[in-house]
Amino acid sequence: MSKKIDLISSLILFFLGLVIFLKSLTYPIGSFRSPGGGLFPLLGSLCLITLSIIMGIQTFLRTEELKSGKDHFFSSKEAPKRIFLGFLALVGFRYLLPIVGFGPATFLFIFYLTKFLGNYNWKISSIFAGSTAICAYYLFQVWLRIPMPPAILKF
Repeated sequence: MSKKIDLISSLILFFLGLVIFLKSLTYPIGSFRSPGGGLFPLLGSLCLITLSIIMGIQTFLRTEELKSGKDHFFSSKEAPKRIFLGFLALVGFRYLLPIVGFGPATFLFIFYLTKFLGNYNWKISSIFAGSTAICAYYLFQVWLRIPMPPAILKF
């Protein structure tokens, strides 16, 4: 059953990506230095199409995991608790953002998700959170020049 759901999901995501790709071509693309309105939907749709193809291929290649029951991210017993904790993390990110700033708030948010909800070790969680915060900072504040709320606490 899970294999069938994954295959259907990959097909839906593929066609959604295809629709977004085709629609993004109706907007000016521009360049990386001067992006047009269609550049980011185009790039996002290409990512979505690529990931849906990978998901479809993995669905066909996966057999033993489904039989052993190791396919679930978390058990149905744990699901409400983990969803609630993820929601609390989003709320915490929202209220922490103006206090400590974009970079530290993003680091703490991603670290919390990977360490406590993803069950990764401290080292992996720190590296992933740090690289995500740095990439997000450069993407939004340096490259796109999107103003973020000023931090109350200056680091």
